[in-house]
Amino acid sequence: MVTNYLHALTHMLDFTGRMTRRAYWYFLLMVLALSCVAISVDSAVLLSELTDGTPEIKIGTMTMTFGALHALPIFSASFRRLHDIGKSGVWIVLNLLPFVGSMILFSWYARPSVIDSAHGEAPREQLSRPNWADRTQF
Repeated sequence: MVTNYLHALTHMLDFTGRMTRRAYWYFLLMVLALSCVAISVDSAVLLSELTDGTPEIKIGTMTMTFGALHALPIFSASFRRLHDIGKSGVWIVLNLLPFVGSMILFSWYARPSVIDSAHGEAPREQLSRPNWADRTQF
């Protein structure tokens, strides 16, 4: 999981190629876990600074920094994931449609990889490893 996270961070400026379904979801899971840590640290710091007791919604500096540092890696990973299912990365603009676009992209991100694509060949490990969901007999 950490390997997929570090790979996505080191390839954040690479908008060519492909990213497997497993690598993409492990990367997003790691981003979610680290963002929860950043939010927790910010909450602890901000709650200790509140003196008048009025509840306010504030975004702390750790959360903002984390979001700013991970915006480009998430964008490029999504771009490469779309390449992996045989779509153009430009389809990421569907995120601009308020609920519908995100649901369409979510369903596309969950699709299995296309073997041959205009964006490169499928990784060797994916072709040789059986998928547990494809098994019909146990």
